Amino acid sequence: MPTTSTTAAPGVSIANNDKRKLSNEVRRAIYEELLSRSSDRILPHGSYTDVARMFNCYWRTVERVWTRGLLSVLDGDRVADVDSKFKGNSGGKRRHLPADIERAVKAVPFHGRQTLRSLAAQSGVPKTTLVRHMAEEGRLKSKSSYSKPYLTEENKRARMEHAISFLSQSSNRAIFSNMHQTVHVDEKWFYLTTVKKRYYAYDDEVVPTRQQKVPVGYITKVMFLAAVTRPRYDFHKKCMFDGKLGVWPFITQEAAKRSSKNRPKGTIVTVPQTVTAEVYRDMIIRNVVPAIKEKFPVGDKKKNKYLQQDNASPHNCVTSQLLLQRGVIGIEAANQPPNSPDLNVLDLGYFNSIQSLQSQKLTRTIEELVDAVECSFHELPFDTLSKNFITLQKVMEMTLQSMGRNDYKFPHMRKDAMIKDLKLFNVKCDATVHENALAFMNAT
Repeated sequence: MPTTSTTAAPGVSIANNDKRKLSNEVRRAIYEELLSRSSDRILPHGSYTDVARMFNCYWRTVERVWTRGLLSVLDGDRVADVDSKFKGNSGGKRRHLPADIERAVKAVPFHGRQTLRSLAAQSGVPKTTLVRHMAEEGRLKSKSSYSKPYLTEENKRARMEHAISFLSQSSNRAIFSNMHQTVHVDEKWFYLTTVKKRYYAYDDEVVPTRQQKVPVGYITKVMFLAAVTRPRYDFHKKCMFDGKLGVWPFITQEAAKRSSKNRPKGTIVTVPQTVTAEVYRDMIIRNVVPAIKEKFPVGDKKKNKYLQQDNASPHNCVTSQLLLQRGVIGIEAANQPPNSPDLNVLDLGYFNSIQSLQSQKLTRTIEELVDAVECSFHELPFDTLSKNFITLQKVMEMTLQSMGRNDYKFPHMRKDAMIKDLKLFNVKCDATVHENALAFMNAT
């Protein structure tokens, strides 16, 4: 196959777009190279092979170019004619037209389209033809499908009621509140390492081999509880309040049950803690509540604050009544709608941002993992959290538009380009969406 450039004709552009055919520039360069080697139109032995190697093509091709050039000169042409005889669309007719390919692919159910190999087998279209069709047409693409929680009719209604509760009516338009009084709390597992890691490396670099003693299912992991609220300007301290209330690991200190090469039996070691209702309640009372009282801006401390948590079983023990019994005033527990992780800022993307930073830090022990997660939590710019709250407001609007379902297609908001002040921006709910949602709620 010919290359797009060669050293045979310096200063001459011989780009060849169709790699299956020699361009006219390449053919001219081949002829001139042979002409410079010839003596009275006779070539030395091995010229075809040498020139073919220079231009990375077959020696028979070089021979045909030379022969065509000589014949054209003998026929009276002043300049040898070695141009390709292929004009326009040449070759055999396509066996699979784009419309036929599209019809065959759409006839295959989605579960049969997970790989090109299975799609080719079930559609009857060769795999190479599918690849060429994807490159030429641009309409057939690989798309991801994510499993989402199943929603009952009660779940959908609860989602709509939750979204509407954050809407405020002003000047004949509905706009989402700033959510300054809502604190989002949730848990997430963080691992010492992952089974698969992706690196960018040159062809002469060797990717480091990673080995572990324990099976894949037993990689050390620690659950963390995070609490965040929307960033804003603190007029009392005259600085930005980043909205990060804290992240705390569920770990405990225990005596080692067995000896190892690293420490004898009985040494106090850090181990992950099983999260029960009592453990979760203590985490909220001892860490989250004091963080809210300490870090919230002075102007918002007198207002009621709502601790939004999901409906996991251990969370049911944290109620507004319990908080009052513990002397906590001004903070209420508010469970988010069931099966709705997309209505929590942490699950919506902030945890992923933390994990992205944490994965860049090398960790070998639980203590190093805790430090890595805490550092990643505080290193993450508060603008990221602001964007997540704006995304949450848009999710609520899409929830109302889809009548509580979670199969909506989320639009790209271009926050960096379109929103000047992330901490002050609030999504305006479309009037039609709001009216339809209210009508649907009243009808059901």
